[in-house]
Amino acid sequence: MRTLFIKILIFVVAPVLAFDAISFQLLPIRYVSQFREYRRDPGPEVAGRNAYPRHYFVKHPQRGFDIGTNRRTEHWVDGVTYPIWSNAIGCFDQEHTQYDPYVYFAGDSSTWGYTPFEQKFGTLIENMTGVRILKCGVTHTGQRHQYRKFIEIVGQIGRLPQALFVFYYWNDVANDHAHPHSTVIDGWLLNSLSITRS
Repeated sequence: MRTLFIKILIFVVAPVLAFDAISFQLLPIRYVSQFREYRRDPGPEVAGRNAYPRHYFVKHPQRGFDIGTNRRTEHWVDGVTYPIWSNAIGCFDQEHTQYDPYVYFAGDSSTWGYTPFEQKFGTLIENMTGVRILKCGVTHTGQRHQYRKFIEIVGQIGRLPQALFVFYYWNDVANDHAHPHSTVIDGWLLNSLSITRS
């Protein structure tokens, strides 16, 4: 009986444990995100709506919040951690020394990122066309916020863009209705107002 138990350990249990240990280390991240309790990427210090990083956003007197200038941190989405930053004008974009000519991209989270910088559609279009694109989307915003940010940035630059693209998502209506709906407390982005269905 003891010999049978040892054979089961050697030929059944040991290979299963070895397979599990190897899978734990080598399983691609796209599968890990489906089994979050199996292997977790601890990611950066995050909290709040959709786990935004601390000290990336700042309180804004008119818009409630905005991306701070010259920030660098990490964002964590579905088990994937990647660097995010902001430039001197408060956009998740490279630093530009000159802005003429340029095209301006405004929008919410889909324009802002939720993907590494190299994979943002603004970056991809800029690389394909060679046209300088200011990638100034701000997550969790509607057009009222985006328009006011656009006016502020154009004022800093001192000239209008060749073109302005505003990327819209269905929840922008709620963001506009409740604007300004969020603020920053102790470095965290938090909702100060929300809309619920009755």
